[in-house]
Amino acid sequence: MSKSTSPYHEAGWILNELLPTESSNNENARNQKQRRGLKSLAFDPKNKKNAPSKATYATVCKTMQNLPVINAVINANGRKLRKAIGFDSVRNKGLMYVMLHELLFGKYKSIRGGGKIKRMIIKQEKELRKGADEYIAKHGLPSGTDGDDRGVNFPRYVRVNVLRSNTEDVIKLLDEGCSANPGKTNGGPVEESSKSIIYADAHVPDLLVLPPSASSWLHQSHEAVKSGKIILQDKSSCFSALVMAPGHLKDGA
Repeated sequence: MSKSTSPYHEAGWILNELLPTESSNNENARNQKQRRGLKSLAFDPKNKKNAPSKATYATVCKTMQNLPVINAVINANGRKLRKAIGFDSVRNKGLMYVMLHELLFGKYKSIRGGGKIKRMIIKQEKELRKGADEYIAKHGLPSGTDGDDRGVNFPRYVRVNVLRSNTEDVIKLLDEGCSANPGKTNGGPVEESSKSIIYADAHVPDLLVLPPSASSWLHQSHEAVKSGKIILQDKSSCFSALVMAPGHLKDGA
């Protein structure tokens, strides 16, 4: 692991190892790198000397939890903020994600240290904060930080088992559930029409994103889960299987 002046370098390196990537020569179907899960990567017994600190591990976990919100913010309005901060020009995307998380959702809502990536982000700090606030308000999520128990509630992810059903039928089924169980988040407003809050994940095929309140009624005893039509699974746990199935990553993942 190379040295860096950024206090987030280690967390960024680990996150880079977890994010799905595509080869630059359009042969990703054959050249994708197989990756491990966070725990096996961070606590590899063969690499005890370079094991990350608990603080670094926690930072990676929290950044991964906030990835859906961060991506929604920078990709809104035709990827306006993604372009403004030069996201696609940065090779160390893990480090940029960690810094974005620290700025928008970290305990102190600020980025420590210096460096080029920090300067790129800070130039758009006002717009990034505005975008995050608007997203949180739109989706009925409470504002908060990692150090606040009122922190952001994250989406409920559902993977469609295409051997038992299809995405269209599952969306109809879950739409009925959302309509029958309109949720409030920590005293927040009732969520908007379910038709606008169930959507396909931008990176993982057959993965649907539901509002946080869906966790209150969509669990292992739900008929769709028991019948095998859907699988309740966090997005981060989908990556390992995804990179082992060449050719299935969506464009831009």
